[in-house]
Amino acid sequence: MKSPQTRGSVPRETIDEIQSRSDIVEVISESGIILRPAGRDYKGLCPFHDEKTPSFTVSPQKQMFYCFGCQTGGNVISFVQKYEGKNFMETLEWLAGRLNIDLPNQDVRGSVDRKRFTSLEDLNRFAVEYYHNQLLIDRASASAMQYLKHRGVQLKTLRSFQLGYAKSGHRELIKVATDKGFTIQQLIDVGLIKDEDRGPQDRFWNRVLFPISNERGVPVGFGGRSLSEEHQPKYLNSPATVLYDKSNILYNLDKARQSIYKKQHAFLVEGYMDVLMLFQAGIENVVASSGTSLSENHANLLKRFAPEVVIVYDGDASGFQAAQRGLHRLLAEGLRVRIALLPTGEDPDSFTRQHGAAAFTELTDKAINLIEFQIQAAIQRQDIHRIDVKTQVVKEIVETLLNLENRVERNEYIKYAARELHVEESVLWQELRDAGFKEAPISNQRRRTKANNQRLTPRAQIERQLIEALIQSPALISYVKSQFHYQDFTEPNFVRIAQLLWETCRDNENVDIQTLINECPDEKLSALISSAVLQKTPPPNLRARVEGCLKKLQHFLLRDLEQRVRSHALAEGADARETLEELVKLSKQRRAWHNRDTVDTRGENPNEGGS
Repeated sequence: MKSPQTRGSVPRETIDEIQSRSDIVEVISESGIILRPAGRDYKGLCPFHDEKTPSFTVSPQKQMFYCFGCQTGGNVISFVQKYEGKNFMETLEWLAGRLNIDLPNQDVRGSVDRKRFTSLEDLNRFAVEYYHNQLLIDRASASAMQYLKHRGVQLKTLRSFQLGYAKSGHRELIKVATDKGFTIQQLIDVGLIKDEDRGPQDRFWNRVLFPISNERGVPVGFGGRSLSEEHQPKYLNSPATVLYDKSNILYNLDKARQSIYKKQHAFLVEGYMDVLMLFQAGIENVVASSGTSLSENHANLLKRFAPEVVIVYDGDASGFQAAQRGLHRLLAEGLRVRIALLPTGEDPDSFTRQHGAAAFTELTDKAINLIEFQIQAAIQRQDIHRIDVKTQVVKEIVETLLNLENRVERNEYIKYAARELHVEESVLWQELRDAGFKEAPISNQRRRTKANNQRLTPRAQIERQLIEALIQSPALISYVKSQFHYQDFTEPNFVRIAQLLWETCRDNENVDIQTLINECPDEKLSALISSAVLQKTPPPNLRARVEGCLKKLQHFLLRDLEQRVRSHALAEGADARETLEELVKLSKQRRAWHNRDTVDTRGENPNEGGS
């Protein structure tokens, strides 16, 4: 490839070395996934979705993985990115550290920033360990341990979440941290101390501490629960810092993400104790907003791991309002949302302790859709038959409907709401239009439906076979590139993959598929590429397959051109004789392609194979 560097200015040679020395079978096995030999490959249960029969295939020869169940695939770098929740540079650093490979220094400013962040992360790790040890071994922590025992927190859970205790002194952490070489400014930068008129003071004292980590498990802050009524506020969180932004953090996502992947939904609760009690009861796909309103970044985080969110907030008025505030954020990002209604006065923590995990699962299995939730919330608050109440509920429902993209879902919700509120469907539709809703044109709707339809058209099937053949034999890309433009593909994903292949193939150089996967803009494309590479029975003669596909696609292109000529002639009133001559010429070309295809591809049918 032309460019010697890529992805954060790490030299291509270094990336290639990291990739070639990182055996994918070893890395996946070290992650705790059991792989068993299956011919030349290995098989195991997919870590990205629940399954009982192994469909997760790993090829040591091709250094690729692919799940035939959930269509997730890639190479060792993309596996670590997805499984560990790391970005590309973090993955390179992780794999390089495993191999004792030193990454070259990049730009000076970036290096300084990374060094600063690393130091602050190290300080947070030190604080987590310090506070945790104070809880476990210090006599002064008796009240904290009693509080946790009263709340039903088991020792195993306490250790797993590294809960801590901040003693009553106001300079305890300052002393031990500075003795370890950390500076006062660093302590201020991560929000562990406050610089007051009387001098630096610990932010947390006489509190049970809940370490807060990002989705990669790096500690970024703390939540502290006071141990006396006069010590207010009851809950105190770290302030915003360069590491901690509450709009970007969901408590427990680092521990929950694998379970969320497998269950394909996340439980969203409010507080730390809700998470602890559910996790302790074996319900691990749970995260908390920690009393913070849901942000667009929260919704994006959740969407990375699952398509559905079940909101389980407290069964009281404030819980209802908190849930409603978060609905539209999630909907706007295309997530499915259901609400689990807890009994009045209960929260996930108390409900699970009193009734157990099975009762919680039964309750959440009955979680209701958004419109049901809004209507039931209004009924709980006041008389739904009053005109002013009904008007307000309709307004809330319309706001929800505006955030829905699925036409069928929107239509069904309108029918349900009209039935429950005793209003005409036409009234709700008019309210929706008055609020700014515009129905998507039919052509756009059909285009989206076609793009999402897994059953490809005959033409798209041929496009798929051509793309697969090029991935299996990259040496053919240069030839196809000279014969066919990537924009002439009709299926959007094939257009994007073809564009990657065309742009990567420069000066007749061979394309490295591993590098191609690293440069894929999204997981779906890398999965399609991996599927082609790991196809069990590739065609015996890929050159013949490519020639056959090209001829078929040229036939389609000429037919499209004929149609455009006819349409243009009708629109412009062109000379009938000239139009006819042009159409005859194009028709002859198409028949010539067809005849040549019939002769040359006898015994090689482009419509066979290529799943």
